Amino acid sequence: MQSTHSSSEDQNSLLLPLSAKEKRLMAKTKFAEFLGISKGRVSQLIKDGLPVEPNGMIDSEAGKTWYSAHCSPNRRKALTENIPTSARAELDAVRVERAKLDLEREKGNLIDRMAAKQAIFSRARAERDAWIGWASRASVALASELEADPKDAFALMDKLVRDHLADLAELPLKELADD
Repeated sequence: MQSTHSSSEDQNSLLLPLSAKEKRLMAKTKFAEFLGISKGRVSQLIKDGLPVEPNGMIDSEAGKTWYSAHCSPNRRKALTENIPTSARAELDAVRVERAKLDLEREKGNLIDRMAAKQAIFSRARAERDAWIGWASRASVALASELEADPKDAFALMDKLVRDHLADLAELPLKELADD
């Protein structure tokens, strides 16, 4: 019976809760996943001084503290930012950009720059001509109402309209835009 009792004690000792430190111990693979790095990088860190338990396990808290103190979080980014891109990568980027532009053009979200400039110029010219024509027509009606000389009324209206158009032409586009 005593042997049964001792074997049950052994079984009970196996069921005892793990200590806090034992819960934190991880294998290299698990620690690599924990930090978000490769298993090979963990091996390199061990060679560089990452603390390891005698059984080869890594205490997650101690390892994380060591990693934070000895490894720059921007290291990977800093290494990749200064590496010049290959010609093929640049060509691929240009092709992708062109494909995006073609798609936007097909959707009707893009228009030809020169066509837009020409349309804006034509519209501005038409509006200018309409205002100058209006001054000519309105000056006759104004002179009639005020019993003034039509030539003087036209000269004044024409000058005022042209001055106003010149002022509008000097305004930056940002001031004309709707906010």
